Amino acid sequence: MSTTAAPVPTAAPESEQARRDDLRRMKARATGLLVIVALVWIALLVWTGDQTWAGYAIAAAEAGMVGGLADWFAVTAVFRHPLGLPIPHTAVVASRKDAFGVTLGQFVQENFLSPDVVGQRLGEADLARRAGRWLTTPANARLAAGHLAELVARLAAEARDEDAISLIESELRRRVEEVDAAPAAGRLLRILTVEGHHEQLLDELLEILDRFLLDAEPNLRRRFTAEAPWWLPEPVDEAIFQRLFQGVRNILADASGTATESHGLRPTIHAAIEDFVTRLEYDPVLAERAEDLKRELLESERVRAWISSIWDELKQRIQAQAAQPESVLRTRLEGTVIGLGRRLLTDPATADRVDDLIVRGARAGVETYREELAGLVSGTIERWDTAETSDRLELLLGRDLQFIRINGTVVGALAGLVIHAIAVLT
Repeated sequence: MSTTAAPVPTAAPESEQARRDDLRRMKARATGLLVIVALVWIALLVWTGDQTWAGYAIAAAEAGMVGGLADWFAVTAVFRHPLGLPIPHTAVVASRKDAFGVTLGQFVQENFLSPDVVGQRLGEADLARRAGRWLTTPANARLAAGHLAELVARLAAEARDEDAISLIESELRRRVEEVDAAPAAGRLLRILTVEGHHEQLLDELLEILDRFLLDAEPNLRRRFTAEAPWWLPEPVDEAIFQRLFQGVRNILADASGTATESHGLRPTIHAAIEDFVTRLEYDPVLAERAEDLKRELLESERVRAWISSIWDELKQRIQAQAAQPESVLRTRLEGTVIGLGRRLLTDPATADRVDDLIVRGARAGVETYREELAGLVSGTIERWDTAETSDRLELLLGRDLQFIRINGTVVGALAGLVIHAIAVLT
């Protein structure tokens, strides 16, 4: 039984106001310590006189004040002019802001945006297998599929209809123009006839013709009677019509696949189809006519209208299915995501190729854009207001710099005590 290690807690980032309050407290502590040392020094001078122990204390207090004041001056001079006096080499951040930005940009470029550094870090990260483990988790796969579906729907919605229709039309035109119409139609008909798929269609056509004759019988009888010789008696006309009408129906019935013996019309139709298929495959005249028909079809406005309707329907279906969690689109995308994750986990060659592609792409990107990225750092700092730059850096570093002031006061006092002791002893 395995146990899962508890996550290591991380400190939440402080807000800007919290950092300002903390900096204000640290300044008050450092200044307060300096004031206390100064008051002690004054008190010793006023109330102790020139006693031996007081000399040590006075020397320590004096050195502490010097150390505290010196470090206050140094810390303040980094960000502004001490006491507002334009002392040379003070307000360092304000005067050297642009140079600092260039130096920081070069530092980032040389130490962080190196192709070797980036490539090594990404190569050690094993990104492909980590991505595979993430993608094979059902919840993650469902989330990724949802984002992909939304992306596809957004692309479909934002795409210009004219561009999409033109793209589909040009691709369709290119594919159709690459195909020789007559031989392709001949091969298709050859497949249908060899496997007998045309027999059912032929039976349907014969049945349609028979129904047409039955429905048109009254009209055909009237036309036959009207065009018959005037001297034929009406019963003779009727008898002749019935013989002809029934004879045609018998021919259709004999050609039907349901008949016990198929002969006459059906073999003739088969022979005609075979001849037509052969002509499609080898007759140059028929091939040229098919090409003309193909060109006319491609230039037809009805084809463009048909493509437009296909695009409209496709866009609506994509948007509708992207909004449905259990739609076919999302389900298939989820399956694709899981399949990709499993491939990355189970196929080391694929995972290694993906990692190599990531590393090479990152190295190439860093090599190409490292100067632009470094320029982004220096340019951003250059655009900062001088006062804002000083404020930002003081907010970032000021708390630790106040410890320098405190340490300067304490170390100065100890140094003064030691120096006074040495002076007394010697």
